[in-house]
Amino acid sequence: MNRIVLTIAAVVLAAVSLPCSSHATSAFDQRLSPDQQLVHALNRLTFGPRPGDVQELRTIGLTKWMELQLHPERITENPVLEQRLKPLESLRMTLPEVVAGYTPQQNMDVMMVQGPAEAINKLPQGDRRKVINGTAEERTAVLDAMDQETRTRILGALPPNVIAFTPKYKDEAEKARQAQQEQRQAQNRLRNPQLRDLLTADQIADVRSGEKDKVLTVFAAVDPGKRVDVAGLIPPKSQAFVPQYRREAQFKRAPRTVASEDLKEARVFRAVYSNRQLEEVLVDFWFNHFNVDSTKSVGMTQNLGHLLIGSYERDAIRPYVLGHFKDLLLATARHPAMLYYLDNWESVAPDAFEVGPYAPRRGTLNGVPNSILPNGLQRLAHGLNENYGREIMELHTLGVKGGYTQDDVIAVARCFTGWTVRNPERPEFVFAPFMHDAGEKTVLGHRIPAGGGEQDGLTVIDILARHPSTAKFISLQLARHFVADNPPQALVDRMALTFTKTDGDLRAVMETMLRSPEFFSEGAWEARVKSPLEMAAGTIRALGGEVTDAFALVQRIADMGEALYGKMEPNGYPDVAETWLSAAGLTARMNFAASVASGQVPGVDVDTSRWNGIDNEAIARALLGRPASKQTLDAIGAGLEGKDPSPAVVASLVLGSPDFERR
Repeated sequence: MNRIVLTIAAVVLAAVSLPCSSHATSAFDQRLSPDQQLVHALNRLTFGPRPGDVQELRTIGLTKWMELQLHPERITENPVLEQRLKPLESLRMTLPEVVAGYTPQQNMDVMMVQGPAEAINKLPQGDRRKVINGTAEERTAVLDAMDQETRTRILGALPPNVIAFTPKYKDEAEKARQAQQEQRQAQNRLRNPQLRDLLTADQIADVRSGEKDKVLTVFAAVDPGKRVDVAGLIPPKSQAFVPQYRREAQFKRAPRTVASEDLKEARVFRAVYSNRQLEEVLVDFWFNHFNVDSTKSVGMTQNLGHLLIGSYERDAIRPYVLGHFKDLLLATARHPAMLYYLDNWESVAPDAFEVGPYAPRRGTLNGVPNSILPNGLQRLAHGLNENYGREIMELHTLGVKGGYTQDDVIAVARCFTGWTVRNPERPEFVFAPFMHDAGEKTVLGHRIPAGGGEQDGLTVIDILARHPSTAKFISLQLARHFVADNPPQALVDRMALTFTKTDGDLRAVMETMLRSPEFFSEGAWEARVKSPLEMAAGTIRALGGEVTDAFALVQRIADMGEALYGKMEPNGYPDVAETWLSAAGLTARMNFAASVASGQVPGVDVDTSRWNGIDNEAIARALLGRPASKQTLDAIGAGLEGKDPSPAVVASLVLGSPDFERR
C-alpha cells in the first residue's frame, strides 16, 4: 500500500468508530428491514457476500436459503473448490497414510556417522577386541598390520579416549577424523545446498526481494534441477510466486509441515469457494472451540501435530457440526490430536507405578504384552494428568462458572486414564487397561462404580453433554458468534432449552437462533468484527476474485493476527471484537485490503476495471452489498479531494473501512 492510501485509510478509520461490545436491550427488539436481513444473513452465515449474492438470495427466499444451509448435504458443491483442493493430497489420506507419507526419512547424517564404526564391527573378533579394549601395544600391532585405507577408516572411528592411549597413531587419527568430518559436510552440502551454492549474489538479492518479476527472472535462469532447492531457501513472500516448486521444496526439507499447510490452504479455499457456507463457518467455529495446536511436539517426536491436524478437522469436527453435541465431544476426546495436545495419552492411574507396567514392565494392550509394545507406548510414567479433565469442563462443556470443583477435575482425569494413543508411528485411539484407574469415582454428584474401564470416560462424556451448564455455555458461545459479543440472555435461554429438549441437537439450536427476533434485529446488525480469516475470505468474495494458490493468503491471515491451526492455548482465539483490534492488526488489515484490490497478493486475481467511471458510492455499495455509511463516504471523499484515484484505490479504502470490518 503506498503512502497516500495509508494516509487516507487512517482518515477512514478515525472517521468511523468500530462497533461497541454491547447494545441496548431495546435494539434487539427492533427488526431489520427486508433488505438488511438479506445482507445480515450473508454476513453472518457465510464468509461474506459475493457479487450477485444479495439478488440471488432475494430470488430464492431467505427462509428457503437458510434451510438449505442448515442441510449442506442438499447443496451441490462448487466444482471450482474441488479443483482447488485436488493438489492438496494429504487431505484425502487416512491418518496412517499421512504419518507414513509425510514423516522424514532416516537422517542420512546419522547413517554416515555410523559408517566408520561399521568398519570396526567388520574386523575379526580378536582384532576388534584389541582395537577397542586392548592395551596400547595390542592396538598398535593390529593397526600396523592394516593397509592404509582400512587403517584410516578405523582411526577415524575410534573414540578420542582410545586414541589418547595410542601415541603412534594419535596425529594420524586426528587427521582421519577431520577428513571424515569434511567429507560428511561436503556430502551434506550436496544434499542440502545453501543459496550461495546455487545462485550469484545478485540473484540471491532478487529472490529475497519479494518482487514477482525479479523472482521469476531468477527461476527462469536457474538450472531446472536446482529450482526446488532454491524454492526451499527463499522467504515465503517470494515462495508465493513459484507454487510449482514450493510444495516439493517444503516436502524435501520439512515433510510434516506440508500436511498442515495443505489444511491451511484448504481452509482458505473452502471459505472463498464453498457453496455450503454455513457448514464452513461452523467448522471454523467448532475447531476454535475444540482447539488443538498443530505445532505442538509430542515427547521426542517433533512436529507430530502437523500430521494429525488434518484428520482432526476432517474426522472429529466436520461430520458433527450440525449433529448432536455429544457425538462431537466424543469424537474430539478420542482423536490422537486432542489426546496428545492435552497430554491425556500419558495420563495413568497413580497406583500404576506399583501394580502397573512401569516398575515390572508388565501389562497388556489389546492382548499385547507391554514389554513388547512399540517404544511409543512404553512412555514415561508421569502419573495422573489433569489437563484434559480440566479443559473438557472449563472450555468444552460446562464453562468456567459451570459448577465443577477441583475434586471433579481429578475425578474426570481418573475416568479418562487409559484413553491413549498406540504410538506416534501408529496414532490411533486405544484404551489401555493397565493405565486406567479402576477405582470408584464421583463426577458432578454422579457415582461411577469401580471396574468400569473405558466406560468411565464414556459416562463422563454423557454426564457433561447433558448437563444444564453445558446447554447454557454452548448456547452462549453460538449466540456470541452469530448474534453479538454480548447476546441477550433471553435468546441464550431459549437456545439452551432447545439444546436440552433435543439432547444437544446443534442443528435445532441453530434453527432456534435463526428464527429468533434477536438474530434479525438492530442489536445484531453489524455488531461483530471479522476475524482475519473472515476478513481475507470476505475481501476476495466481495471483489469477485479468484484464488489459484492460497499460500500467500495464509501468510497474510497470520500477519493480521490469526495463525491458522497455530493457537497455542487450548481456549482458541477469543471470539470478541477486542481480539482483532490492535493497532498492528488494523494496519495489517488495511495493507491487505490495498494489496488485494491492486492485485499484489500472489495467487489472487481481481478485476476492478468494471468500476471504471463509477462513483465512490456505487463502488462501496457493490462491495458491501448495501449503502456505505455517511461517515465512510465523507472520509473517503475528503481524503481523495482533488485527486482522480483508480477504482482499485477506492475499493481498498472501502475494504479497509469499519463498514467492511463489521459483519
